[in-house]
Amino acid sequence: METIPPLFWMLIVTLLTGLLSFILYQIGMFIKESRNTLKNVDSMVSDANSIVSTVKGTVEEVNDAIIKPIRGIGAGMSAISGFLSGLRGDREE
Repeated sequence: METIPPLFWMLIVTLLTGLLSFILYQIGMFIKESRNTLKNVDSMVSDANSIVSTVKGTVEEVNDAIIKPIRGIGAGMSAISGFLSGLRGDREE
C-alpha cells in the first residue's frame, strides 16, 4: 500500500488527455461557427447599407419635390412682404 498502482495513473492521464482533447475540440467548433456567423453578419450589413442608401435617395427626392418648393414660396412671400413694408415705410426695431 505504499505506492499507487500504475493502472490508476494511466486512468488519470487518460481522463485528463480526453478532457483536454474535448475542450480543444469545442474551442475549434466555436471558432468555426464564429467564422460562419461573421460571414452572415457581413451579408446583413451590406443589405442594411443598401436599404439605408435607398431611403436616403427617397428622402432626397421628397426634399427636392416638396420641401424646396415650399421654401421657395416662403422666400418669395418674405421678399414681397419686405417690399410692401418698404413701400408703407414700416421700420424694423
